[in-house]
Amino acid sequence: MDLQQKLTRAFLITFALLMGLGAHYFQHNQGGSGLELAQNNVVWIFFSTLIGLGLWKITVQQKIFYSRFTLVFLSAVVLFLIPLFYPNNELADQSYTRLMGLVAGFLLFVSLQQFQFKRTHIQRLLLLIVLAGFLQACYSLMQDYLLPADNIFGYDVGYGRPYGIFQQPNVLASFMATTLILAGYLLQQVNCRKLQIFLLLTAMLNIWVITVTMSRVGYLGSLLSVVLFIPWAWQQNKKRLGLFLLVILLGIGFGSLKGTALLEARGIESMNQDNERLRNMQHSFQLFKAKPLLGNGYGSFERVYLLSYSERVKTEGLPALKSHYTHPHNDTLFWAVEGGAVPIIAILLLAVCFLRLLHNFKLSYGLALLALVIPISLHTQTEYPLYHSALHWLVLIVLVFYIDSESKIIQEKIFRPTFALRTFSLLIPLFTTVFMVTNLHAISKITTYERSKQHDIRLLMDIINPLVFEDRFEFHLNYFRLSMAVRLNKPEEIHAVIDSSKEVLKVKPKSFFYIILYLAYINNNQVEKAKEVLGYARYLYPLDKQLADIDKPVKQTKSSSSAQKSAASSNQITESKALQTQ
Repeated sequence: MDLQQKLTRAFLITFALLMGLGAHYFQHNQGGSGLELAQNNVVWIFFSTLIGLGLWKITVQQKIFYSRFTLVFLSAVVLFLIPLFYPNNELADQSYTRLMGLVAGFLLFVSLQQFQFKRTHIQRLLLLIVLAGFLQACYSLMQDYLLPADNIFGYDVGYGRPYGIFQQPNVLASFMATTLILAGYLLQQVNCRKLQIFLLLTAMLNIWVITVTMSRVGYLGSLLSVVLFIPWAWQQNKKRLGLFLLVILLGIGFGSLKGTALLEARGIESMNQDNERLRNMQHSFQLFKAKPLLGNGYGSFERVYLLSYSERVKTEGLPALKSHYTHPHNDTLFWAVEGGAVPIIAILLLAVCFLRLLHNFKLSYGLALLALVIPISLHTQTEYPLYHSALHWLVLIVLVFYIDSESKIIQEKIFRPTFALRTFSLLIPLFTTVFMVTNLHAISKITTYERSKQHDIRLLMDIINPLVFEDRFEFHLNYFRLSMAVRLNKPEEIHAVIDSSKEVLKVKPKSFFYIILYLAYINNNQVEKAKEVLGYARYLYPLDKQLADIDKPVKQTKSSSSAQKSAASSNQITESKALQTQ
């Protein structure tokens, strides 16, 4: 076995470990999205390893394989990066992780192309994705039906909607819908009886989970995918299509046995959520129309949205915000608000090129391939699954690679600068692994600190990598500094907390930072300043309970300790909790 074959085997083994183990990693955390969720850190370790293997493959074969879509993808990435050079980017550092994830997606796409997989190898990759869906379906049904109230996973059995490892029902539903349609697709191609049974079982469990999540984006994604898939499947093998549709009906039947009481409550709740989400999107579109060319600057959405919406609440009487908004629940709008026209051009370029790619196939087969990416793509227009789940981004890249590879239009070019590429192929997974492992350590410390009755600041001081939890870290540290300064009568430390909080609020106007600043002014005998800060904070967050109660008698700094500590936790996860009720 030569080195190229070994690299191919290493890639397949790494991918299998990711789908069979890494994607399902559980660790207690305080909610959120992105790297605040433990499993995403593990997925990125595997993600970077796959990239490293692909880049090393280029150095071994000394040529690079690419397609027309590769060049379009590269062009789109460059367009996405252009707004970094606009003059309105004082908050651009808050977008770096998102942009690095985008570049990583492109590198994974290129890496997949370098292996020139045989059809059996590609089929294994797709089967492994289905395996991940099967395992998540089993885990989710265990959550919904088997876990006791006091369980080791911290799952609230009274919540009524499973969320798998993703900690959000809609994110789980779009992943289930993706692996559901992928199972049906592979059923038409696999001749092994055992694999066929596995695919049918997975399809039944997946639609069962989708049913009990009561996720409208899951329902719609599944329905559209199946409708697009049927014409091709009917031509391929009517019997297998019939079995696939039969197990879907069985899964829906099993899920429906759960009862309708929760569904009725969900319906009432959804109407309120729909109104709020529609206002969110409409206001975001107004922000884009105000600055359509350059946008408001990368990383600015949360700040710009909050300030502009609060002004409309005051002048137009709009309903007040119920939570922090870091995303408009539509990825196209997100890029438009922050980056203006250029990112939209990049998105349109990718979409048009992808549709032209499908045009190379017979209509029925092109629709079946489109069905594979519908659930996740649709979900990006109603929430932000690619930020909530690294697995969604990876799976989407693999599916697009597969569709591109089906066109069999591949080109190659000699590539000689192997030393630099080998260096990157080693450093990318190395640095990623170090960062993710230290962040998992930070998750453990933050979670222990915020869940403990007696807070020990030494837990936070043990954190090696506070970057992902900068907001929480800053809040807890400033609160501790303020408490000690008041206890030890050190006015200079109170001044330091005031200065620090004011600087943070310039870029992150979160309610819990206003709480710290208010308490610091109170304890520095600057009552008028404190009232001014509190008034402005209530103007921004009129529904915030901590802000509403903080100046009530006998509930000042010492007696409000628990309120302040809960403020960081509650405000950090407000949006995640709100999404879980959608």
